[in-house]
Amino acid sequence: MKIVLLNDKLNAGGAEKVLVYIANLLFKNNYDVSVVLFLDEAKLDNQINKQIPIHYLRRTSRFDIAAWKKLKALTNDADIVHIHSRYNLRYFMVAKIFLNIHHPKIVFHEHIPSFQLDAFTKYLFKKVNAYVAVQDAMRKWAIENKFVKIHKAFYLPNTVYPPQQAIIFITTQGKLMMIANFRTKKNHFFAIELMKALPNNYTLDLYGMIDEQEYFNQVVQAINDNHLQNRINIIQGVTDLYSIMKNYSLAIHTAYAETGPLVLIEYLYAGLPFITYQTGDVVEVIKQSLPAFVMMDFNVETWVKQIQLIEKEYHATAMSDEMKQIANKHFSEQAYFNKLEYIYHKMLQ
Repeated sequence: MKIVLLNDKLNAGGAEKVLVYIANLLFKNNYDVSVVLFLDEAKLDNQINKQIPIHYLRRTSRFDIAAWKKLKALTNDADIVHIHSRYNLRYFMVAKIFLNIHHPKIVFHEHIPSFQLDAFTKYLFKKVNAYVAVQDAMRKWAIENKFVKIHKAFYLPNTVYPPQQAIIFITTQGKLMMIANFRTKKNHFFAIELMKALPNNYTLDLYGMIDEQEYFNQVVQAINDNHLQNRINIIQGVTDLYSIMKNYSLAIHTAYAETGPLVLIEYLYAGLPFITYQTGDVVEVIKQSLPAFVMMDFNVETWVKQIQLIEKEYHATAMSDEMKQIANKHFSEQAYFNKLEYIYHKMLQ
């Protein structure tokens, strides 16, 4: 079975991490897999196994005919083309229509919790051979609205690799981290409000790429306006996040809309306690075993009390084993591969 994974560029985001994970997992299980990227190199490319071919279209526009022809040559003899994110689906399907890319089956992997579709994307949803959602609510929504037939809709919860070696935490209380690319739904402004309310010995390091420049500028301005430059740091360019988690006592996740999110699984595997708003399917798992980590609203006072409580009663060294057991039980590599392989075989029947 020949599988081609498609995306625009492998920046450090959740969908991109999933593509890397799937590529390596398929190769490990002896599948013929390659990656086609519509743009150029990015930070996560080097996390893909060196034996997996990566092809760059380096398109100059969405209607770059030379890039389309290269895309056809790289996908026309594939059994499956596995596409991540809606804008990439639109790009590939337009090229498919114009250049008659007819052989491969199309898997569309939905990552964004958006329940709105334009007319063209609705049309494309009906043309895919499999719709794969990382959040079960998205799968149900696609079926109920008749965008996708029930036998073509699948639920594949996200997962990540565990760290290669155990993380030994070296920090004391008051050292917080937040991993979230800079875009509106990540709700960095609430994190700033938390820092205003927490004691002055608390610091927060924000890790993430800039997805929305204006939003990022507003976050920086809010940090400055609240005189928090010495307590809130923005750090970019780190791809091995496990390597820096040992420096923190707690992670926060303030996003108000998520599907996964992957980073919570990373915290589980690392054994780093965290506090998160109730959003995404990963949180539903966490609530069952670690309800103290999940917040039901965005009340600053409640979060501050819970942050201090978790640091005191759930400190990293004591929680590591339990958190790793939860991650292994619900998000193992083998379970993910079994579900992925089932989807591929079901679609080709």
